[in-house]
Amino acid sequence: MCCLSFVIFDITYPDPNTKRQIGKLVGPAYSFLERIKMGGIGTTKLQILEASDAIYSLLGHTNDTHYCYLECRINGLIVGFKSVMKTYIWAIPFHKLSMYNNAGKLVIYGNQDSIKLIAPFNGSIDKKFIRKILALKSDYISRISPNG
Repeated sequence: MCCLSFVIFDITYPDPNTKRQIGKLVGPAYSFLERIKMGGIGTTKLQILEASDAIYSLLGHTNDTHYCYLECRINGLIVGFKSVMKTYIWAIPFHKLSMYNNAGKLVIYGNQDSIKLIAPFNGSIDKKFIRKILALKSDYISRISPNG
């Protein structure tokens, strides 16, 4: 619907303006064939352990376990999550994205926000997906770099 923060959007109800803003930040979604060629562009649900204030305030103050998913875009990463009756996405352009995977916990930073994730049910974070994100980020940086 509208932009809540610089890069967190309420997408509960479809809005062409919001879709356009997301496209400007992280690029369009991959086509169906591109998704197949890449072996997938997203994750299964991940459990949110901690989040920055902007994200935490949207999750609601319940004792429920909160989950999110990650999706690759051409120019960035989307972190999607639900809270009560709303759906949000955090759009992070690759040039503002930092990720750390340590001791089974994935920490994602973008601008002033951050989120710490684990795989639910004693699973493990998909390292192949993390390598894919880092490769896409590297390709993006080399495309926009003035040095080629």
